[in-house]
Amino acid sequence: MTDLSPRHPLEASGDRAAVRRQMGRRRKAVIGAFVLLLLIAGGAATIAGLRNATLFFRNADEAIAERVELGDRRFRLQGRVVPASVAVDGGVTTFEVIHNCASVAVRHSVDPPDLFESPWIPVVLEGRWVPGEVATVAGRDTHFFSSDNMLVKHTNEYAAANADRIGDPDEPPEGFLDDCPFEVPRL
Repeated sequence: MTDLSPRHPLEASGDRAAVRRQMGRRRKAVIGAFVLLLLIAGGAATIAGLRNATLFFRNADEAIAERVELGDRRFRLQGRVVPASVAVDGGVTTFEVIHNCASVAVRHSVDPPDLFESPWIPVVLEGRWVPGEVATVAGRDTHFFSSDNMLVKHTNEYAAANADRIGDPDEPPEGFLDDCPFEVPRL
């Protein structure tokens, strides 16, 4: 014969109020655990968002000067694209950016925006330093910048509408390369 007697002492006592209190405590514990999991997940998402929002931003010359401190951490690199340096091979775009006469070789692994075609376009790149021998307009370097995100600073519409103010689009901005100790190739 099967034993059908209650398994819990409170159920066996017949005290319905005590059983309800016990069930209420269990329900509160489950809800508390669920809320705790939501708070942990929200905290993790907030931390991930803050990490992306606090990427280091460096001009090309600053990034080179702080290469050791930056290590292999992601940061944002800013400079103007040297038009004669742009090459595309197998979905990877290589080029150089220059700022304050410091040139950085870049390997960009995602299709660049359409506006990237503009000569001397200012860009902000997201990525990290990678060891590797490269030649730049400024000489040889021991690292290149591996980029997977590019932001272009202004549009072709601005350049077309304001051609009289910005000069020859195939030439660097006036005075941009005046103090550089090397010759930058022109288109």
